[in-house]
Amino acid sequence: MTISAIYFIKLLLLPPASLLLMALTGLLLHKRRAGLPLTAVSLLLLTAFSLPIVAEAIAGTWASYPLLTREKIAQFKPQAIIVIGGGAAPGLEYRQSKTVNARTLLRLRYAAKLARDSNLPVLVSGGKVFAEEGASEAELMAEVLQNEFNIAVKWQEPNSRNTYENAQFSHQLLHPQAINKILLVTQAYHMPRAAWAFRDAGFQTLPAPTQLISYPPSEAITNFMYFIPSAAGLEQSFLVLHEHLGLLWYQLNAYAKTEPFKTHIAHFLNLTANSL
Repeated sequence: MTISAIYFIKLLLLPPASLLLMALTGLLLHKRRAGLPLTAVSLLLLTAFSLPIVAEAIAGTWASYPLLTREKIAQFKPQAIIVIGGGAAPGLEYRQSKTVNARTLLRLRYAAKLARDSNLPVLVSGGKVFAEEGASEAELMAEVLQNEFNIAVKWQEPNSRNTYENAQFSHQLLHPQAINKILLVTQAYHMPRAAWAFRDAGFQTLPAPTQLISYPPSEAITNFMYFIPSAAGLEQSFLVLHEHLGLLWYQLNAYAKTEPFKTHIAHFLNLTANSL
């Protein structure tokens, strides 16, 4: 399956596309008993995911990694900092076709702070999702860190197309140098999936989340703004649900490689063959 097909399927499975398709299906089935309830449920869920109070509640329970402290860093004794690319954006004002997007810039800013505080070497990880894109995310990230934050980048990993590959290819770069204890920098909502992928690749990982999300305090519940649907609320719900889906997919793929899974499949195939 091509990377374009994977991205297309992913978008169809997540809101708002999945809920709009559900509503459309309900409208097409309006003469049947299930039609109206299906449309109503889809619109209700779309509204709920657009509410900031719902979006922050979902994010608050998912983004559970706490703020990194100097004490934790000293105790862990990391050997390097790895920053994961989060996407690119047009960079015409910088006289280049692309630059890092806002999501990646937040990660780089925090990585620069950690690098200054700890004097640890930095690896930037991110390739090109589509072949026709120009510079890799790693190249763009290194340029920003060096030119705008005055932080040297020791390694660039320019081939990965997703978080799982970020972890695998970064490990291929650092393992020969006996580096396996890292500070991992990414957004708090992305950290559960990223930390799992990097541990699965063989790293000992200390999460360094940025853009932390906290559930609104009790007084915020009385703020009517939290109960008005917004594009920002829907985007936050989308991002967290995307992380749930991605982590589930990674875990299923990992389980598919284990001996218990292979044994179950062989047993199923054997039963199927005997019944034919």
